[in-house]
Amino acid sequence: MDKLNKEQRDILLDYYFECAGQQESETAKELLETHQGAIEFYNRLHHSLSALEHLDHEVCASCPDHLVEKTLDKLYSHTAKTEPISQLDKLLHAESEKVVTKRPSFWRNFAEAAAVAAGVVILSGIFVPVTKQMRAMAWQAACQANLAKIAQGITGYANENSNFLPAVATKAGNPWWKVGSTQPQHQSNTRHVWVLVKNNYAEPQLFVCPGGTREKLPALSQTQIANLSDFPNRRYITYSFKLISEPNKAKYPLSAAPLMSDTNPIFETCLQNPGCVDKNEFDPITLSEKLLKINSTSHRGKGQNVMFSDGAVRFTSQRVFGSDDDIFTVKDRQVYRGTETTSSETDVFLVP
Repeated sequence: MDKLNKEQRDILLDYYFECAGQQESETAKELLETHQGAIEFYNRLHHSLSALEHLDHEVCASCPDHLVEKTLDKLYSHTAKTEPISQLDKLLHAESEKVVTKRPSFWRNFAEAAAVAAGVVILSGIFVPVTKQMRAMAWQAACQANLAKIAQGITGYANENSNFLPAVATKAGNPWWKVGSTQPQHQSNTRHVWVLVKNNYAEPQLFVCPGGTREKLPALSQTQIANLSDFPNRRYITYSFKLISEPNKAKYPLSAAPLMSDTNPIFETCLQNPGCVDKNEFDPITLSEKLLKINSTSHRGKGQNVMFSDGAVRFTSQRVFGSDDDIFTVKDRQVYRGTETTSSETDVFLVP
């Protein structure tokens, strides 16, 4: 069998689990057309995991993190116990059938033991990347479930508020990046969706993507929620919402338009700086070719979950929707200072 390198195996794994980018997908297709080793690897992978296709994804879409961890632990322990033992049993059985005429060679026993060990290493080399992919898929599904529930909250709010999106009094040019600011004036764009939490349309834990953080955040009490006017800090909201500069224009979109997504990747580095809000500074960012292509790090840069105004949630590596509208940038804007506004309602800008 033609050998595959690690990069080629990773590309085939991403392609199998439908989380490969466009270029990776093309590379995978080419490998499966021309590379015998790739064909055999892909067939073995499909044979091993085809049973998973019988699961009801709609029912399992919101699988809790603790069940994911428990399942993976069992898979690891099962593989660690059964695979080496199975190989060893076969070896011992074969040896027991032989007629011993002389003392076995040390080097022969050593070679056989090494062969078993090599088999275990090969199996683990395939299994570990697969379990990582399964974990990533579980987090992706849990993230989609979060956004779907938030979408229900937004719809419920709109139905009870003259078909308006959740919004607070703000004005164009306010710093949309100041998450957790204690200033009385409304600034951060996250204050709009905090309205959903404050008025019981959505639970606060829904606003944290499980794929973006392993940190266990302290739960917010009802007293804290009542006293806060925004999420405490960036750790409590890892999604980006449509920029609303004038609440009186925040009508619920008639057509299916992007409303929310995993964190805008252009500003992730800046907003991860703990002193950003305290210093009241936003380091200007100039768009580059790289920034125009990257996806959210919440899902390993493979793409982001995007929630649309019709309630649909879709995982995609696509950033451009509608009439050539990049949801992570303002049309014709190259330098960002944290106070941008959009020129029209059709120019969707998801921040922070």
